[in-house]
Amino acid sequence: MGKAWLCMADPSLEAPARETLVASRAAFEQQLAQMSSSSPEQAGSQRALARRYEDYQALLAGSPSADGHRALLSIANEMLTLALLANGSRQELPWQARMASRQRLLSQRVALLGLLSPGSEIARRERQAAIYEFEAGLQTLRTAGGAGLRDTLALADAAWVPLKDGANTSQPVPVFVASERLLTVMDTMTAHCIRMSA
Repeated sequence: MGKAWLCMADPSLEAPARETLVASRAAFEQQLAQMSSSSPEQAGSQRALARRYEDYQALLAGSPSADGHRALLSIANEMLTLALLANGSRQELPWQARMASRQRLLSQRVALLGLLSPGSEIARRERQAAIYEFEAGLQTLRTAGGAGLRDTLALADAAWVPLKDGANTSQPVPVFVASERLLTVMDTMTAHCIRMSA
């Protein structure tokens, strides 16, 4: 959502970014409504996530600014942590599906950090850490994920290179296009891994 909000400031991306933001909000709200908890800690994380999402929506109702960038990064970090806690370890899924799902989150983090405050050393360090983590995850899937993932991994690689390059140079168009493509690839990979284990 934050990526789409930032990209709406670019005239060439305003319409597709707005459409993506609307779709992302709907998908997140559906996921939030479908969450179930198996422990009091998980239930507490879900409630905290719902409250923080309200703050996120209030921020996204405004226009991007330097202060908004800092707030966006802070809230996005908190929401990521709360989402992971609220979902639990998801041990019922095969490890490849959990890894692909994690890669999906990391790709969007890289995109967001590539668009936020290009001159910020903090954003650059966080982006670099997310890039390393994403690439390590891809390598794990490549070496231990099985032959059934080979084609999907090739698609992920094809989308990852322009995303990484665009994020490192703060170019909104390649970041937006490549990160949206990578989302689709990672969703396909997650679904494939779940089917393989059924």
